[in-house]
Order: sequence, then structure tokens, then C-alpha cells
Amino acid sequence: MKKRLLLIAVAFSVSFVLMGILSLFSIQRLNMYINYSDLMDHSGFVMEKIYDAEKGIRDIDRSERGYMITKDTMYIRFLNNSVDSLRHSIAALRNLTKDNAELQKNITSLNAAVALRVNAARENIHYTDTAAESSPSHFYYDSRQLMLNCSNILHTIHQSESELKATRYKEEYFYEQLTTSSIRWLLIIFCIVTLFLFIILIKELRGRMHFQDELQAKVIDLRRSHSELQEIAYVASHDLQEPLRKIQVFSNMLLYVRSAKNENNYQENLERINNAAMRMQSLIKDLMSLTSLTKIDEARTNIDLNRTLQFIVMDMEQKIREKDAMVEIKLLPPVNGYEQQLKILFNQILDNSLKFSRNGIKTIITVSHDVINGHELESINPNLLNKKFNRITISDNGIGFDQQFITKMFGIFQQLHQQEAGFEGKGIGLALCLRIMANHEGYITAQGEPDMGAKFKLYFPVEN
Repeated sequence: MKKRLLLIAVAFSVSFVLMGILSLFSIQRLNMYINYSDLMDHSGFVMEKIYDAEKGIRDIDRSERGYMITKDTMYIRFLNNSVDSLRHSIAALRNLTKDNAELQKNITSLNAAVALRVNAARENIHYTDTAAESSPSHFYYDSRQLMLNCSNILHTIHQSESELKATRYKEEYFYEQLTTSSIRWLLIIFCIVTLFLFIILIKELRGRMHFQDELQAKVIDLRRSHSELQEIAYVASHDLQEPLRKIQVFSNMLLYVRSAKNENNYQENLERINNAAMRMQSLIKDLMSLTSLTKIDEARTNIDLNRTLQFIVMDMEQKIREKDAMVEIKLLPPVNGYEQQLKILFNQILDNSLKFSRNGIKTIITVSHDVINGHELESINPNLLNKKFNRITISDNGIGFDQQFITKMFGIFQQLHQQEAGFEGKGIGLALCLRIMANHEGYITAQGEPDMGAKFKLYFPVEN
């Protein structure tokens, strides 16, 4: 048990360490994925400002040409707004790319080119307002060239940011996949470790429950043994003392009778002493038979009860014929037990049914079998409720007994019927049966009614 507890502790420790490592790794991968996701969003903002700058340059060009054609002052206002918007976009672009030295250089170049482009546009507008001829001035051609320079610089910035964005996208995708894979493996390993620990705990719990059941059965068996010891002590102090007292009384009488030369009384007292000694010897023999069952030298084997009962019935054939009895044995299961003890068990019960038969009525003894749960034994041991038992029932139509004497029936040298009623026996048979069933981790109960017969039920645990 200590090894299993150590195994569980080691498994828990390894699982916690493993879960910790995998969790830290997954958190790191997740942080990297979030970081590259933020960089992708940042690249998106940069691209947006690049598009705004390109739009601003195009708006300046449209405002310049529109004023040259129409001389509408609306284009002047549009030009000023476009210049302000362009400068705002470039400032935002510079702020977003301040950690990129190469882009900062390109933005500085763009800012200078935009300033030249705006100056050229203003000079061209001034020329359009003052010149007498309608042909474009060299300012217009300069502004066209400056616009191309701005576009080229923006194209360079756009291409550089696009390459950076593509790199970041690959990194984001890589860490996205890695994070997903890490979390997946984390869950798989967690489930495997949890299942492994759950199985170990279930096995340990079942083992402890089985151990608890065995312990409970041992406690009940110990109580049985203790009860038997108390009965044996009572027998030793009471039943065995009774023949001794008779021997002492008649021995003293012999001394008196011998002195009186009364040979008839002398012979009678000798016979009484001999009968008392024989009775005491018989009681001691029966008591030894009971106590010998506590020490088991026989190995347990699978016993065919059908075959065992056939031999018992054959041995009891003469007595069965004398009682004009019929013994019906239905199909019985094999039982893992001690063959000699089982022979004693069934012999005692069948002999009991024959002994206590009713006069004038054909004795019918039936031996049957079924499989039940331990609900009938709940009063003996509540832990037996969900266990399965082979229940073997031996029923007869004899004189029966009053159910209030059920506990007395299985006591040592306890008799419900006096010998004067014509029934033989010393009251040891059912006590032997009780001990034999205890040796088989089983139970025996009895039911009866006066003049209605009796039923003895043997409960053998079903082997798993």
C-alpha cells in the first residue's frame, strides 16, 4: 500500500511539473503570437497612413490642375486642405515608424520632397494668376517631376512596409500554429495524466473498499469466533460439569453401597458412572469437532456440489428409506471450498431434516439454487448489499420451529426439542454448520414455522 501511495505522489508531482512546463511554454508562445498580432495591426496602421499620404499627393496634383484650368478659388482651399492633411499623415507615419531607422530616412526624404512639391504648386498657381499667356510654365513641369519623386519615395516606403508586414504575418502564422499545437498537446497530455491518475485512484479506492469489506467480514468472523469461544467456555463450565457431578455423586454412593454389601446398587451405580463418562466423552468429542474447524489444513478447490450431495444421499440411503423420505436435488453450482467441511455441512442439514420429520407425512426435502444480491444479509453486514451470492436452499416439510428461537438454534449444545420428545441429538450440528460457512466467507440463515417445515439458506460468495 505504501508503494502505491508513493507511486501516486510521484505521478502527481511529475504531472504538476509537466503541466507547469507546458503551461509556461504555451504562455510564452501565446505572448509571442499576441506580440506579432499587435505588430500586424501596427503595420496595418502604417499602410493606412501611406495610403493617406498617396491620396494627399494626388489631391494636391488635382487641385493644381483644376485651378490652372478654371481659376476657381475653391481649388485653392482644396489645395490648402490637402497640404494640411498630407503633412498630418506624414507626421503620423513618422510617429508610427520611429523604431525603424530606414523608414525614418525615407519619411524625411518624403517630407522634403512634399515641401518642394507644395512650393512648386504654389509658384505655378501664382504664375497662372499673373501670366498673360496660357501655356504652362516651367513650374508646372517641375511640380510634375516632384510629384513623381514623392510617389517613388512613397512606393519605396510602401514596399518596405509590405515586406515587413509579410515577415510579421509569417511569424504571426507560425506562432499561431505553434500556440494552437502547444495548447492541443497540453490538453492531450493533461487528459492522459489525469486519466492515468484517475485510474490509479480508482484502483486504490477499490482496493481500499475491498480491504474494508474483507476487514468487515473478518470482524464479523471474529465476533462469531468470540461468540463460539464464549459458548465453549459456557459448555466447559456447565455442560461438561454435569457428567462430572454425576460421576462424583455415584462414586460417593459406591463407597457407601460397597460398605453395605449391596451388590445390586453397586452394579447400578457403576452403570450410571459409565453412562455419565460416555456422555462426557461424547460432548468432548463434539466440542473437539467444532474447535478443529478453526484450524484448516485442507486446500480450497472447486467442489461439484451435485456430486457431493449424491454421495451424501447414498450414504444416508438407509435412513432415508426408514423415514420414507424423498430428496430432490436441483442443479447446483460449483463452489470453491473445503470438500470435507462441505460434506459435513450438507450431511448435518439433511440429517436434521430427516430427524425432525413429521409422523404420518411423507418427508420431502428439496435442495435448490439461485443467485442473489446480499439484500437478505443486510442485517448481518450492510456492506454485503451489492455483493452476489450463490444461495442454496434446503427446505423440508418437517416439524419446523418457532422463529423466536432462531439464535438458540445455532448455539453449541442448544436443543429446541428435548430428548423426551423422541428426537435424538446433542445440539452441535448447526453450530458446526455455522462455523463451516464462516470458513467459506459465507452465511447461513434459517426460517421455519411450527408444523410447516423449515428452510436453511446457505450463502456462498460468487467468485469474481
